[in-house]
Amino acid sequence: MSATDRDVVVVLHAHPDDEAIFTGGTIAALAEAGTRVVVIIATSGELGCDIATGPDRRHALAARRREEAATACDRLGVARLVFLDHVDSGLERDRAARPWGAFADVELEAAAAQVAALAIEEGATAFISYDEYGIYGHPDHVHAHLVGRRAVELAGIPTRYDVTVDREYLHFVETHIVGRAAGSPPSAGAWGLPTVEITTTLDVRGHLEAKREAIAAHGSQLDGDAWLGVRDAYDDVYGYEWFVRDGPPGPIEALVADAATTGVGR
Repeated sequence: MSATDRDVVVVLHAHPDDEAIFTGGTIAALAEAGTRVVVIIATSGELGCDIATGPDRRHALAARRREEAATACDRLGVARLVFLDHVDSGLERDRAARPWGAFADVELEAAAAQVAALAIEEGATAFISYDEYGIYGHPDHVHAHLVGRRAVELAGIPTRYDVTVDREYLHFVETHIVGRAAGSPPSAGAWGLPTVEITTTLDVRGHLEAKREAIAAHGSQLDGDAWLGVRDAYDDVYGYEWFVRDGPPGPIEALVADAATTGVGR
């Protein structure tokens, strides 16, 4: 089994840089295998870290982050990048405290129809978004999971992958990936999934340079540290990507099988 140029994978993320951190290696591997990869980003991430522009310049930050995402996606081999132009919800769980129009508050059917229309237009054969907890509970991530799941139903896409992290693996290696993304140290049981619930693990060490460069493209969020503070453990932390599959085996399983024949991956 191998990925072909007939495979089209649509990837839904909440903010610029999520595509690189959580799925960068998979995207690069799919693109190299001839799969058309379409990345959809729900918001411009205007409530993210504002290292370069100052806390009151959200429009400037949004524009910069969109440019960064375009650079990252180009490095990963993404065929098409689409922004849905919803408002970044921030980390606030209280709906009343979120910005007006926050993505987390967008009506599910409307957002799902928007994503499904893009997937149908592209002829998607597989779809990727977050696990049901949004990996670490971010409101936009959780909503993206719900939107993605419904969009898959509307578009009739056979295979859905929920990207996650292996909680047990990272416990013994380095929990930094989630803490960095969430902006605070993760608490036990609040992020990722246990190993037994993960259906598909992809070794992306062969595409780690592309992934690192894609992450580095998001300079507004890095404070000058392209290694995200884990240079010595970078391969162990970012060299694997994890998924829960719903539906028949798809193009990511093809990548796992191809990697296994060369003695890399599992």
